[in-house]
Amino acid sequence: MTAAARKAFEEAVALENAGNLDRALVSYLKAQELSPDDTEIAYRTASALLQTGYLDEAQSQLRRIVFAEPDHLNARASLGNCQLLLGDMANARQNFADVLSQAPDNRNALYGLASVLLKEDKPEEASVPARRLVELLPDTPAVLSLFADTQARVDQKAAAIAAYRKALKADPDYGPALIGLSQTLLLRKRFDEVIELTIRASERAPADPLPLDLLADALAGKGALEDAREAALAALKLSPRSIQTHVRLSSIARKFGDHGAALKHALAAHDLDKSAKEPLNALGAALAALKYSNQARSVLTAMSRGDGLEPAIRELVEGLVVAERKSPEAGPASSPATSATEAPSSDNPDDAAKIAQEEETKQVIQHQESLEPVTSKKLLATDGDQLPNVLGLRRQDRS
Repeated sequence: MTAAARKAFEEAVALENAGNLDRALVSYLKAQELSPDDTEIAYRTASALLQTGYLDEAQSQLRRIVFAEPDHLNARASLGNCQLLLGDMANARQNFADVLSQAPDNRNALYGLASVLLKEDKPEEASVPARRLVELLPDTPAVLSLFADTQARVDQKAAAIAAYRKALKADPDYGPALIGLSQTLLLRKRFDEVIELTIRASERAPADPLPLDLLADALAGKGALEDAREAALAALKLSPRSIQTHVRLSSIARKFGDHGAALKHALAAHDLDKSAKEPLNALGAALAALKYSNQARSVLTAMSRGDGLEPAIRELVEGLVVAERKSPEAGPASSPATSATEAPSSDNPDDAAKIAQEEETKQVIQHQESLEPVTSKKLLATDGDQLPNVLGLRRQDRS
């Protein structure tokens, strides 16, 4: 390493330690340009690229390091983290496994492997590296929250709640623990606690729609439908293409008796993903609430078969949305139901609504699967064996 390269490198390290990753990256790149064959500079540059969200560039650099030095375990673990964020689960899992075969307690690889296995819907397998991490780092919020995620997914709710609470005791504002605990308590209908937790989570991350979605579910569970709709609309403003938020708003509107909004949001969700079942479920529930029993049954049957929405039913729904908008106070009794010659269906319209509510509850659990593994600071004492900084990727958010 030349004197000029060392000066730039030391400046980069100081900037990184001060939390200024953007400027640190500039200095790392300068040091690498001055000393292109230095592995330490190359690795620290790749790590900075990863942490600032330049995932493709980080992956390319890490691959070169691993190719040149196959036993560079920190680089291999970081490569796994990068591939995890890019959605390349197979290669990420292999790199983490390779690291752990040589260093069974490598914390970065344990965390990454557990995260991959959760992504692959293998929570029982994920609990093994997650539990080992808890033994190594018993008071680290990211580790406790990850372990709690595995326990929640294997229906060990009490263990999950305990781990989430311990994480929040260590860091009361730790976002993933706030969200995970909210989701778990929501399933137990502990709505007041969920409301408090999700408000905290939303204050911490005002641009994240998920706390607002969960807040809406908790408020709806308490029967505070106006507040629930307000929270869900705020979430939709943050994420206008969220299928689940549209479905949630459809359910809330149906409970309000606002059938036009219930149909509108269900149809909007369907148009975002015509293969998704939940929007059709919500649409069937809304039609059933309007006593369009046969049409509701047709929609739910199509959903179970994996068929799309029939053009005639779409036309009907669009017409009902317009009609309900013109007559916002109209309730089910004022809506045309079956034809005059058709006997009313003996099906209970609430059955379709119940189906929709059950599907919505299932989706609450699945929110957690979309969360990336999280750390926000250097959590480990030894340099180069840190948990990945996965949140806050400003350039390339693949979550």
